[in-house]
Amino acid sequence: MLCERFCLFFTVEMEGIVFMDFCIEDTRKKQPPKVKELIDDGLISLEQVFDWLRSIYEIRFFEEKVFELLGQNIIKGASHLYAGEEAVAVGAIAAIERGDVIASTHRGHGHCGAIGNKYADTYQDRQNHWNRMMAELMGRETGYCRGRGGSMHIADVEKCNNLGSTGIVGGNQAPAVGAALAEKFKKSGKVAVVFFGDGSTNCGSFHESMNMASTLKVPLVAIVENNLYGMSVPFSGSEVAGTKKASNITDIAQRCYAYNIPAMIMDGQDVFAVYQAVSSAIKLARADNQMTLIEAKTYRWYGHSRSDPKAYRTKDEEKTWHERDPIVVLRKKLLSESLCTEQQLDQIKQKAINTIEDATKFGLDSPWPDASDLTKDVYVSETYDTKLVEQERKLSSKALEATVAFEAAMQASTAKTKKEKTQQCKGKIKQEFAMDVMTMAQAISAAQAEELKRDDRVFVIGEDVGLYGGAYQATKGLSAEFGTDRVIDTAISEAAIAGTAVGAALRAMRPIAEIMYVDFVTIAMDQLVHVGAYNRYMFGGKAKVPMVLRTEGGVGRCIAAHHSESLEAWLMHSPGLYVVMPSTPYDAKGLLKAAIRSDNPVVFIEHKATYGQPGAVPPGDYIVPLGVADIKKHGKDATIVSYSRMAMWSLQAAKILADEHNIDAEVIDVRTLKPLDIDTIAQSVRKTGRLVTVSEGFSTCGAGREITGQLMEYKFEDGSLGFDYLDGPPINLAAADVPPPMSEPLETASIPSVEKIVQAVRSLV
Repeated sequence: MLCERFCLFFTVEMEGIVFMDFCIEDTRKKQPPKVKELIDDGLISLEQVFDWLRSIYEIRFFEEKVFELLGQNIIKGASHLYAGEEAVAVGAIAAIERGDVIASTHRGHGHCGAIGNKYADTYQDRQNHWNRMMAELMGRETGYCRGRGGSMHIADVEKCNNLGSTGIVGGNQAPAVGAALAEKFKKSGKVAVVFFGDGSTNCGSFHESMNMASTLKVPLVAIVENNLYGMSVPFSGSEVAGTKKASNITDIAQRCYAYNIPAMIMDGQDVFAVYQAVSSAIKLARADNQMTLIEAKTYRWYGHSRSDPKAYRTKDEEKTWHERDPIVVLRKKLLSESLCTEQQLDQIKQKAINTIEDATKFGLDSPWPDASDLTKDVYVSETYDTKLVEQERKLSSKALEATVAFEAAMQASTAKTKKEKTQQCKGKIKQEFAMDVMTMAQAISAAQAEELKRDDRVFVIGEDVGLYGGAYQATKGLSAEFGTDRVIDTAISEAAIAGTAVGAALRAMRPIAEIMYVDFVTIAMDQLVHVGAYNRYMFGGKAKVPMVLRTEGGVGRCIAAHHSESLEAWLMHSPGLYVVMPSTPYDAKGLLKAAIRSDNPVVFIEHKATYGQPGAVPPGDYIVPLGVADIKKHGKDATIVSYSRMAMWSLQAAKILADEHNIDAEVIDVRTLKPLDIDTIAQSVRKTGRLVTVSEGFSTCGAGREITGQLMEYKFEDGSLGFDYLDGPPINLAAADVPPPMSEPLETASIPSVEKIVQAVRSLV
């Protein structure tokens, strides 16, 4: 039995509830099997063991060469070397199958080296692998990431099922959970293995990720490479005077009790111990979707980076660990069992030396990236057929016309109750325009439901999205219709929610992650930006992150600064993200469906005050193209550019301007802030000569400033600039630079109003 062999748990039943009590297995306390026994049992072959030794040597010589080249300034930047820990990467990756997923860290040369060897079928494949690794560290075009990732982001994401490596401590854990969740969805039988250091286990991302992996029950093996130090701070203490410690525990494996998961401690210097421990955990993950936490006791030969003087550890400590060098341990095992000769082992060593020397020459001879490709592969290129764009513009106009008709019908209705009035007017719009009338929340829920039906890869994940239906009912009914496996309630863990979505997207799922308030996106920015938005570019244009992060923002409910911000400008600032903000139910449904189908990560921001806003929505399947603005009212005297709730207020202002002041304003709803449809804005300003931007975000460095800046620099076909067509100074209406206040009069005063928009346009015309 797996459980008996692994010695992982026993069950306690109390009042019908079964509790799993897992124990920590310390494999160091067991007598390790002989290599011959493993070979005789058919678990490994001698050829495999020789290959492990060669891989360990290759990683070691690679790191020694990198250290040398850093000193010569041939390799630049930070390189966090893996020397001393090679047995962990080699043993763990020997235990997995091709097709299993790994997630690496800033100290990732060993993981990349070992996984590349696993996928090498020929000697030349292996040489090419090390060539591309060395070229990447040198910043060359022939590197795995085309010089865009370098040491801390080295990975072959295209071939080796490597999610990539992250420079943020603990940044790879949540994506690994998402990757494991994706394999569980797909019933692929594959497992995700995530490597991370002891330092990350004191980060919030570790706790969020391990808790989520445990509660979602995903096939994950989490390997802590405990090399005793997080940069210079000892994990559990040092003899060196003046040092502190990062934790009050010695064994990180103890943290398994917080998540009710099994754990193991293993000798990270012995490749056989690593192989056996990880093999057992892999079996459990495949059989039961049960995650395991494995702590590898290991040691890094070099400091945190090349500049580290290692003053926090003693020479005696280093000597003790060097006596248990993974190379020494493995060679001794093979020789003591008479499985080979010293000469054979030296031949393996020489092959590794030759491989790294050839890789170094390859890197030095490789070309630099072409600077003209600087902006290539930030996004997956997406285009829409011109016919689709034109058809959508007509459909948008019809939906707006139907919405105006509905509002007029509601004003004119003499029905006794609001419910009766609403039903009568909805019927009227259905009859006249063949469109339904629904609220913004209903449109968003409908869009998700349609995409969940259309594509099995789509799932929804977040806080309260299931039974509760979302804080603003934007996922209402989805859990009942599609089940809790596809509409997943989670703990309050914004970083883990975003990171899990990123990891699942990297494994070809199409997650919709909900963050309850845009204010909370700040907690998830590492995952959203560093791992999600940067991923494609950072790994040489080979990855796609087709995910949507839904959230809401804006004032209107008097819930103060931490629940009322409009942070779209923060998100616009990050390369790799799309930013979408709908203003009507029609736009919300069509834009969300387009976002879910996009191959780029999309942040979809709704306004909390618009969830109850009704509007006409056509039946059937339609999308609103991303990056295409909508002229919601044509005009000739001034251009008002806005989005979200402010687009509707701009329409109200335009009506007042026309009815009371004889000013014909054009209202453009950008709908997608990034990519921005500056063409439509520029053509409008060319006609009107005046620009007013209206935003609920903060004024400083806000969306309005960006729109104006792009307009100023816009080049028309005749060489003229957008600036040339302005007949007056552009006006930027935005929120005051104050944290959103709670008091209603202050909250109202903090953002643009219909009256302020009218006043701004009048001042220009």
